Amino acid sequence: MSRITDLAGAVSSFSIRHRVGVCIAIALVTLFFGACLARLDVRTRFGDMVPHDHPYVKVHQKYQENFAASNRVTILVRSLDGDIFRMPVLQEIRRITYDLQQVHGVNPLQITSLASKKLKRVDASSEGIETQPMMWPDLPKTQAEIDALRQAVLNNPMVYGLYVDAELKSALIQVDFHDHLVDYGRIFPEIQAILDASPAKGQVSLHLVGEPILYGWVAHYLGETVAISLLSLAAMLVLLFVISRTWRGTLLPLLAGLVSATWALGVGSLLGYNFDPLVIVVAFIITARAFSHSVQLITRFDDLAVGESVEPRRAAEQSMRELFRPGMLGLYADAGAILCVILTPIPLMHKVAIIGAVWVMTIAVSAVVLTPVLLSWVKRPDRYIHPLRLDGVLGLFTRSATWVATTRARYAVAPVMLVLLGGFLFEATRITVGDASDGSPILWQDSSFNRDSALINALYPGSEQMFVAVEGKDADALKQPEVLDWMRRFSRYMERQPEIGGSVSLADIVAEIRRNLHEGNPRYRELGADAGENGELVSFYMQGADPDDLNQFSDVQFRNGAVTLFFRDHKGETLRRAIHHGKQFIAENPMPQAEAKLAGGVLGITAAVNEILLRDQIEAIALAFLVVVLCCLVVYRSSVSGIFFIVPVAISNVVTFAYMAWHGIGMSISTLPVVALGIGLGVDYAFYIVDAIKEHLEKHPEASPMDAVRQSLGSAGRGVILTALTLAAGVLLWSGSSLRFQAEMGILIGLWLMVSAFTSLFVMPSLALVFKPDFIFGNAGGGTTANEIRSRQEPCIQRGTV
Repeated sequence: MSRITDLAGAVSSFSIRHRVGVCIAIALVTLFFGACLARLDVRTRFGDMVPHDHPYVKVHQKYQENFAASNRVTILVRSLDGDIFRMPVLQEIRRITYDLQQVHGVNPLQITSLASKKLKRVDASSEGIETQPMMWPDLPKTQAEIDALRQAVLNNPMVYGLYVDAELKSALIQVDFHDHLVDYGRIFPEIQAILDASPAKGQVSLHLVGEPILYGWVAHYLGETVAISLLSLAAMLVLLFVISRTWRGTLLPLLAGLVSATWALGVGSLLGYNFDPLVIVVAFIITARAFSHSVQLITRFDDLAVGESVEPRRAAEQSMRELFRPGMLGLYADAGAILCVILTPIPLMHKVAIIGAVWVMTIAVSAVVLTPVLLSWVKRPDRYIHPLRLDGVLGLFTRSATWVATTRARYAVAPVMLVLLGGFLFEATRITVGDASDGSPILWQDSSFNRDSALINALYPGSEQMFVAVEGKDADALKQPEVLDWMRRFSRYMERQPEIGGSVSLADIVAEIRRNLHEGNPRYRELGADAGENGELVSFYMQGADPDDLNQFSDVQFRNGAVTLFFRDHKGETLRRAIHHGKQFIAENPMPQAEAKLAGGVLGITAAVNEILLRDQIEAIALAFLVVVLCCLVVYRSSVSGIFFIVPVAISNVVTFAYMAWHGIGMSISTLPVVALGIGLGVDYAFYIVDAIKEHLEKHPEASPMDAVRQSLGSAGRGVILTALTLAAGVLLWSGSSLRFQAEMGILIGLWLMVSAFTSLFVMPSLALVFKPDFIFGNAGGGTTANEIRSRQEPCIQRGTV
């Protein structure tokens, strides 16, 4: 402990003595990193969210060119009057199909609609079977041709129900994009422009879903996100201005936040990291931490310079020395907790962990050093810029906390806390790993994206897909009756699960061709008797078809294929049930000629992420708790200190998890960084409160524990409630965001801040006075033990002077 005290004294003395040089050095580094921000890449990358070592992802990557469709966009063309077999509607389907070929990054071979070459009509006669495109290259010219098109759709189960709905009132257009050319910021506006240019707006409604569209909406709202960030920042500054009544109390926290943000983002730019708009809330939290540490230093400076009339330069140095220990302890705990996220094998988590830890540690310079250095130049610390005093509001909280801690009410704190914690813990166990609601949790349920998704899921088997790869041991393995029969049985088994709307595979094509050879008699919708017959049936289908028309079902050697499953939602529980049933069927139905492997597609990747979170989240959170314990052990040299400071961490985390479960917020790739940061948020305030008690007893050995608690709550406690109210008010403005994720995370962080603050104010001082841990009271009075302090306190209690 003495080494930390000596280090704090040396750093504070050096910084104030060389304050000009320190400011110049910080300014030069800030300018350098500021220049690096010109190269900052602000966008979402799908690859950042993919756990590349997971077996599902390996299956996805192996077959992504054929079966995956990880960047698929689905457009629904819905007739407003009658069915789609009218010229204006058919013309609109063709217009969109052709215009999609001009969109940036499009794979023109993966555009599928009634107007593309990929959807076939099958015509059988005594001379054989002929396949030709449904409506390519020309539109039907007469009513007879339109009627023939309608009948062709009805006779083809590979089209009817999959690309045209059961009532014939809508049609789907699907398009995929090359992975290396995907740019969500360009794809979304270009496709939206095609739909906006519709000449048939009075006769059709157009609807749009897909991962590129979802993240295109995120990019679309980037301007609003920046505006909310600035508004939140302004709200915090206004509150600081009103409550502190000084320019130093308003501008120095802002400067600390700006310096730390510039340094961290500059480092990220140098490392070549992109800045994902979805994690801007995380950036805002860390910047808010800079505010918090700076406000604590300013509050202590005011106590010394104004309350005790200490000369400003000495007051700045003393503030830095006194708060160096809790400040650095809080930063190390914050950085260590978020670094635990690096255990999650997802690139986005690695980037968040590294940049987040760097960002937190920059606060050691921007707030812990720079704030007191600038405070040392204050000339008139007692000068206020407006007469409005809100000390009574802050005092209401600190006086209430003091009353609880210094009366017998403190003995009720632990039992009440345990009862409440038990209730919250029960609710927290219901938290969902993965998405907890229909549609995308990134956008609100009433957003156009989620409404379009719900409409498509109601009319079709499902807008989202997962495929199961079937890997044959030899060429033409997929033509074997046993393999095709396995694919059909697997499809029917999976379709019995309520979360799966339908499926499609090569087996469906073979059976359909055989039916058509027997004049469409459904009794003949069966597989061929042997591989040769199945091969002939496939050859019939390929007559007049392009070589890549079977790509989504099989490779060219018919060695590897896929069974594609259509899902109506991607809830965590939905995917877990589907994976469980899939694994069960595969285990109980082995194939001698081939092997089935789960699971590719967007939902395969989502299932992989959910499995990783389910497997690793407890480990990461437990390790983050351990980091807090170790930090306390190193600083206070007491194992008891680690256990003691776990209390606010546990309370804030359990309450927040309970809130997430209650409001249907799942534990996902988006919420995990916020959870990791929350562990640090849960303990920072407690460090300042408890360390202020310890600091007071070290400076005033004759003081009683009660006096130390009163002093701590009056000084550090005031800083805690000031920062908590200010930051909570700022982050709660995020609740107005058009992005549901940001709104929910704003509310979540505001809750976390307030629970942490109230735990630090009302629980920690009471527990300290009840249990008298030696790491707080052991050095008071020149080595006085906690038992001696307790015996010294008893007469005061008996006399009623406490």
